[in-house]
Amino acid sequence: MKTLAALLVSAIACSPLIAQAPPKPASDAARLAAAEELLEVTETEKGIREGIRAYFDVQAQQNPLMAPYIPTMTEFAQKYLVWKDIKPRLARIYAEALTEDQLRSAIAFQRSAAGKAFTAHQIEVQRAMMEVVQEALQSHALELQQMIQARAAELNKPGAPATKKPQ
Repeated sequence: MKTLAALLVSAIACSPLIAQAPPKPASDAARLAAAEELLEVTETEKGIREGIRAYFDVQAQQNPLMAPYIPTMTEFAQKYLVWKDIKPRLARIYAEALTEDQLRSAIAFQRSAAGKAFTAHQIEVQRAMMEVVQEALQSHALELQQMIQARAAELNKPGAPATKKPQ
């Protein structure tokens, strides 16, 4: 259930990029450089670190038995979320999703007072979003469990059609 909440939060956070036109090849070096600059001015590395910490904190609040494992999970995240390795991949995502002009406009916004304030409050906003989504899902967890059980019963009936993969 908590994984579902995390996926929903990610989907919500990424929806502006998903809603745009289909991705374009990121072959333009200037666009890729602008994407890397955007990652820097938005303090994406710091945001990822704080976001992970916030996620682990929420997990510990929701399930106190997880608290002793937070150092282990943090060590794991530090081992596999190495900025020098993921930064180029993240830059490519931005470079494929946005034009150079859009990236430059985003950079200009991020350098403005409003952009700096927006970046400064991102983690607390994301933490609050995660809590809202988790609360909403948890308050209906029994219903979801019942729906899944009903669907499983349908699928396990003799002669049930093969399931289709979600699109």
